[in-house]
Amino acid sequence: MQVKFEIAGIQLKESEAKTLLSIGSEAPTVTVDLMDHVDTKLLDSSKLFSLSIEKKHPELATLAAKLAITSPSIKKRKQNRGRHTISQMEVKKITLDQALEELCSYKSLKNVGAAMVVHSLSFGKTCTIREIAVNQVNDLWDRDVDAQSELFAGFKRVQGQFMPFVAKPQKGLLTYHSSPVYGALREGTAYLKQTGFIKVEEQIEFGSADKQLNGTENHLQRKVYRLELTESGQVLADTWADVDQFILNFWNTRKA
Repeated sequence: MQVKFEIAGIQLKESEAKTLLSIGSEAPTVTVDLMDHVDTKLLDSSKLFSLSIEKKHPELATLAAKLAITSPSIKKRKQNRGRHTISQMEVKKITLDQALEELCSYKSLKNVGAAMVVHSLSFGKTCTIREIAVNQVNDLWDRDVDAQSELFAGFKRVQGQFMPFVAKPQKGLLTYHSSPVYGALREGTAYLKQTGFIKVEEQIEFGSADKQLNGTENHLQRKVYRLELTESGQVLADTWADVDQFILNFWNTRKA
């Protein structure tokens, strides 16, 4: 497991983070709840005990003993825990005219993100945010978007195709999770969900979409959202005739 530190999207080295935290009047305690990051099937005392023998890790046997005592409360916490996610956002529908006026009246990451989502989900498609990001970046490259555009921040060419990557921690370097494209898509997705133009299905996937993992790393879980246009969303897509040009014009004005 790799722990990353950042401030407002700027990645810090571990030494920088520790130094920054140490200069305060009182050193803070940071708690990482692994319930949010591992496959909960691993939180089984018998499985952990077997793994401790198989992997020769006595720490797992100690952990298995702890879980054998506290597992009821862990299960209860898992059931009761709730977070406000995109898929659970309250829908307050607006009219087609209101949506077009708001989306086309000014250029913003939220508006271009919504445009990219609508454009990608046309004709009954369902996609994840990652799939939309990859498709849009490669499509815009084929349409001769400015090579200096912020669109490409956090992407690199792999065998002739742009793919997102997680950069190694370096001072001042953003990972693709904080890139303009992903920021735009998250904001646009939230807007379209709240206004009733898309449906969002929350899914849990294991492992990594970005790199090869080994052993128990494959049990690390991540939350992904699969998006689909609603009936009114399809009408929006059909009506917004120049949505592809809107997207191209936006990214041509955003220089890295």
